[in-house]
Amino acid sequence: MSGPLAAPAPARHDLDAKDRLLRLSLLVLIVYLVLTLVPVARFAMQAAAWLPFVTHVTALALAVAARTDRLPTPIRDWTPLVLGPLLYVELRWSIPGAGRPHADTLIAHWESRVFPSDPSRTLADAWPSLAVSELLHVAYVSYYALMYLPPTLLWLRGRHRAFGATVLGLVVVYTLCFSIFTVLPVDGPRFVHGPSAAPDGVVRAFVVALLESGSSRGTAFPSSHVAASLVATIYALRFQRELGVVVAVLAAGLAVGAVYGGYHYAIDIVAGVATGLVAAAIARWAELAATRARR
Repeated sequence: MSGPLAAPAPARHDLDAKDRLLRLSLLVLIVYLVLTLVPVARFAMQAAAWLPFVTHVTALALAVAARTDRLPTPIRDWTPLVLGPLLYVELRWSIPGAGRPHADTLIAHWESRVFPSDPSRTLADAWPSLAVSELLHVAYVSYYALMYLPPTLLWLRGRHRAFGATVLGLVVVYTLCFSIFTVLPVDGPRFVHGPSAAPDGVVRAFVVALLESGSSRGTAFPSSHVAASLVATIYALRFQRELGVVVAVLAAGLAVGAVYGGYHYAIDIVAGVATGLVAAAIARWAELAATRARR
């Protein structure tokens, strides 16, 4: 069929694809929230504070409501990515609630076998430049833009399937990282050795203050910043190539900055890259499976 009446078909198909991918993303979130309900409840009982449990149940209810189309479309679309930061903060409850021993000794041993120089303590000494420090910290803090700017542009441009696929990739990577943190918590070098010798500037001071106020202990291995920014790079290159190049450069700087600033062991970065690649592969497989299932 040709003519103006044929135009809505591709748009409808694109919207249907987005809806399937968002429902899949929300299902991943619901499974994660159900599995972490027990450690959060255990923490709440131990601390005699029910805010963590109420927050967790509210997040679960929001994910269920979004998946069952009980929310306005814009809210439903953004629920998976809005819940990401909340679930990261929640790790300060689910990690101690799970009761797993922190594995810094093990990770430090791996680090010494792969990187005998301990880059998290020596890299800043090797590059004692304020300009280098500030640039790397700009890249490190750009993480938040990398997570939200590419999907925002896709959403605003009406690229529905691309938006749904990107959201799925990001949800898979952050739930995978958060699951690892819960069973294998690692504090990281800034808790073990203190801050690195990176020159202090305005951006570094901001990053340090941000981490001190908002980071959750036990979330160093793998680096979720690196894993998620790698997934963001893959999807940005796939759907928005020019933006993807910028995202790739910032993601590379972020990975170096995480070690330079003393926030991660170098092995955390390697594990973050591996986790990001696995998450991207899982998300792509799920995307293709969801597409084939509707044909």
